[in-house]
Amino acid sequence: MSPLERNEAVRHVQEVLADVLNLTEPPRLEARLVEDLGAESVDVLTLLFEFEERLGTRLPDEQVAGLVTVGDLVDRLLAAGA
Repeated sequence: MSPLERNEAVRHVQEVLADVLNLTEPPRLEARLVEDLGAESVDVLTLLFEFEERLGTRLPDEQVAGLVTVGDLVDRLLAAGA
């Protein structure tokens, strides 16, 4: 994967997170989804739906449970082919 592909994935993830969680600025890769960004379980489901709609990428349920940070989300989406 090229740095450009990763940067594009980061940008997409930050945009979706900002939209769904009503953030005023893009979250850092180190930000924790629940503790730092305040995501609740319904937010996570909405995020997954948005990623599937916008990027055509679906994360298997078993991979969702291990997501802690924004960076984790970027890595999983890239591994899934986003």
